[in-house]
Amino acid sequence: MTRQKKPDETSGSAEPPAAPADDAAALAMGSLVHDLKNVLSAIRGFATVIGEDLRPSDPARDDVEQILTAVDRGAQLAQRMLAWRSSAPTPSAGVPIEITLERSIGWTMQQPKRSATILVVEDDDLVRTMTVRVLQRNGYGTLEAADAAEAEGRARTHVVGVDLLLVDIGLPVTNGLELVERLKQHWPAAKILFMSAFTRTALAEQGILPGSGFLEKPFAPVTLIERIETILAPGSS
Repeated sequence: MTRQKKPDETSGSAEPPAAPADDAAALAMGSLVHDLKNVLSAIRGFATVIGEDLRPSDPARDDVEQILTAVDRGAQLAQRMLAWRSSAPTPSAGVPIEITLERSIGWTMQQPKRSATILVVEDDDLVRTMTVRVLQRNGYGTLEAADAAEAEGRARTHVVGVDLLLVDIGLPVTNGLELVERLKQHWPAAKILFMSAFTRTALAEQGILPGSGFLEKPFAPVTLIERIETILAPGSS
């Protein structure tokens, strides 16, 4: 992120600083987009789960496709909201438009190539329930937690190893990055996949760099499974 230059005191072209009301509006919009993307994640996931149970000739499959198309339109709306947010006169509120949006096309999932146990830590009940259901239906063993305290409780009582930590970054009280550091003391060999409804750019503005193991919401279930397969593949870092 480039450091902003200070306005030239001798120049009359410098823009005035943003008003507090503008800051508050931009932050509120960012929070709304975050929540909207969580809702879209849940809708996309549950629609995919329903679609998997339908026969190829079932006319309801078209209904599922229409639901997923609506999710894609909702994701576009979220990007427009972010574009509005980026138009504020404050650097901390600027979030550029993401050029590439994941589509819901090709939502049928395949069975995983290996067995694994995954701990899902997500404070949004809809997203957590959807994620766990998708993982279980694709052959993975799961543990779940709604916050850091519950996750650490799972770590103390679960005697079997965990292969992957699937953790939301924006957890209450203790964020996902801090939680993972604690959980790695119990499961040092566990792989990591972070998720968030914020973009990488928005997270970087807050000083949060999740690395390559990151999945932005709303993600398609097939994308989740593919990322997990890649991370758990032998020889992956």
